[in-house]
Amino acid sequence: MNLGQMMMVVAALSILGILVLNTNTTVLETNDTQNLSEFGINAISLATSLVEEANGKMFDEVIADSTTPALNTPVSLTSVANLGADGGETYRTAGNDFDDFDDFDGLILLYKSPADSSLTAGAAKEFVIPGIRAAYIVRARVDYVSAADLDAASASPTWHKKITVTVTSPAIKDTLVYPAIMSYWN
Repeated sequence: MNLGQMMMVVAALSILGILVLNTNTTVLETNDTQNLSEFGINAISLATSLVEEANGKMFDEVIADSTTPALNTPVSLTSVANLGADGGETYRTAGNDFDDFDDFDGLILLYKSPADSSLTAGAAKEFVIPGIRAAYIVRARVDYVSAADLDAASASPTWHKKITVTVTSPAIKDTLVYPAIMSYWN
């Protein structure tokens, strides 16, 4: 082999090395993109599902009580300090399930695979889902808001409640925040 051929072999091996490194980088970036996409789709599905479930409930405990007379002022609604599950109510428990929108305040749900048996995250309810590739922690917060400022929590009851659902995953650094408003019109 002469010098020219050796230089061509060295150049070919150098190009091959660069191609292998670029291919590995591309594969890793593709996996990251796939994981983020899967997280996004699952997180949006879980958040939307919880918001739709909350919107299917009555606006307030007082309204759920059919013996209550017509409401003319929001003062009769659940106080800000008492937002959350009422005594004895637990999420998706037959006979004691949530009956109004603000019962979802402070709710923590955990969706995980059977392999994540040690993960609890302080969840009120855990759902084990075979085939899920990451654990998802879903948190809900409910606040009264005023029509003038839907982003700021109100210190007193109003005709508008805002649920903010946050979805996180220990496997992914991103967080999904999904807000929704429910209003009572009388």
